[in-house]
Order: sequence, then structure tokens, then C-alpha cells
Amino acid sequence: MTTAKPFFEIYTFEQISNNREFNGNTPHAHDLIEIIWTVSGNSFLKVDMQTYSPEGDQIFCIMPNQTHHFSIDDDDDSAGYIIRFNELFLQEYNSVYHADLLLVLIQSANIRYSQEIRQEMQSIMDKLIQEFSHQQLYSPDILSRYLNILFIHMSRQSHSQQPVTQQHHNVRQAKRFIQLVDQNFRTYKKVSEFAEQMCVTPSYLNEAIKKATGYTAGHHIRQRVILEAKRYAAYSDASMKEVAWDLGFTDICYFSKLFKKETGYNFSEFKKRQEKVLAV
Repeated sequence: MTTAKPFFEIYTFEQISNNREFNGNTPHAHDLIEIIWTVSGNSFLKVDMQTYSPEGDQIFCIMPNQTHHFSIDDDDDSAGYIIRFNELFLQEYNSVYHADLLLVLIQSANIRYSQEIRQEMQSIMDKLIQEFSHQQLYSPDILSRYLNILFIHMSRQSHSQQPVTQQHHNVRQAKRFIQLVDQNFRTYKKVSEFAEQMCVTPSYLNEAIKKATGYTAGHHIRQRVILEAKRYAAYSDASMKEVAWDLGFTDICYFSKLFKKETGYNFSEFKKRQEKVLAV
């Protein structure tokens, strides 16, 4: 599955029990981020070469392009939720979107939650289900905000339960990389420049970042630059040329093409769209 537009969906296990796209499907990969919460019952999950047989309350996060297979025991009273969304959904409906959200999800994988946090999260899941089932004006905005609250609860619990694994090492590398991108995206635009700062090769950095987040290092650099450009477009009177210069681009034409490629709109179109949204 490839999604070129903002995408979000959420279902209970009961809703997807007879849907082969979700339950008992063949191993597959897509460009979506997928959160599976097994509340009770038995299920089977295989992500890349790792197999899980959750019995009860666990959350798993599948990153874009990871090969996976999930099935629910038909003879069991299994309960849980599946959320699927893409990065565009986070960018479009979340003004504070940052690549750190992906790291929150990765660090929250296969974590067991306290009863108190579990109750809070289940309440949020039920609100997500209700809003998704009754799509109305501004539903995507509301869904995005509930999703943010869910991420925060997941992040709080995960900090105290981090195993030392190769994936955890990749996540640490990704955290450091994203911090460097945050600090230097106006100056550096190439993976090789950040790799030099981290004393690793560009190919190693790309591999570690892709394993940790599902996206290449170059993708994260571009998204951070475009996020800042979107902020300028939405909240300032700066022209495209002024924004390009501030973000370190000397080739205005290249910046214009990059902005349209990453957002689907040219700079002036995007600015007008944001003005309409903010005026409501």
C-alpha cells in the first residue's frame, strides 16, 4: 500500500477479525506507521525476522516498510486495536510534528503499561474510534490531537523499560542525528555533513536511521527543512525568497521545487491554505 495523501484509520480487533487485509494476511510491507495494541486474548505477530505471541496487554509499533504479518486467534475472545497512519497525516494536521514522534513509537514497542496509564490510553483509543467512525468537520484535527496524547502516554512509560539491543543502539543514533538536524538544518543539507559530525560513514548513518525510523537520513533532513518553511508560510509575512535564504538555500528555484515536491503545493498556494485554516 502506498499513500500519497494524509491517511489515518483505527479499528478494534472485532471490526477486523474477518478482514484479510488485517487478520491472517500474508507477510507484507507498506508506507504506513502501524500501532497494534493487544488488550486481551491470543494473537501472532511477525515483524521482519522477529516473532511475537502476545498474551494480553501489549503494544507493538510497526514502522514504514517493515515486513510484517498479524493474525488473531479466531477461537479466542481477543480484544485490541489497530491504528494505521502515514507521516503526511502527522505533518498535515499537527503543527508541532517532529521526527521525534517516530522515535517515541519505536521506543514504546513491546512495552507493558501500568494499569493507570492503560486506562488513560484505552479512553483515548475509544475516543479515536468514535471520532473516526463519525467523520465530521475537523475530524482529522481532533484525531491528530488524540493521537498526540496517546504518544505522550507511550513515551512516559517507555523511558524506564529500554532493553539494550541493536535496535536500541540505532534509536540512540537516530536521536543524536535528529538533534543535530534540529540544530544545523539551516547550514547542512547533506547526509555526509551530518555523518562527519557523528564520526560515522554516510552509508552507516543512513542504514541506522532507516532501521530505527523507517525513513532515510536524507528524508529527515528534508522534512525538517520543509517543516520550518511551513511554519514561515503559516505564521509570517516572509516571501518565498526570504524563507529560502533564511533556510540556507542560494538556489531559490531549487527550494521552490523541493517545497512543492514535499508538500504537494507551491509556496504561495500553501500560504493561502494556511491563512484560510487560521482564519476559521
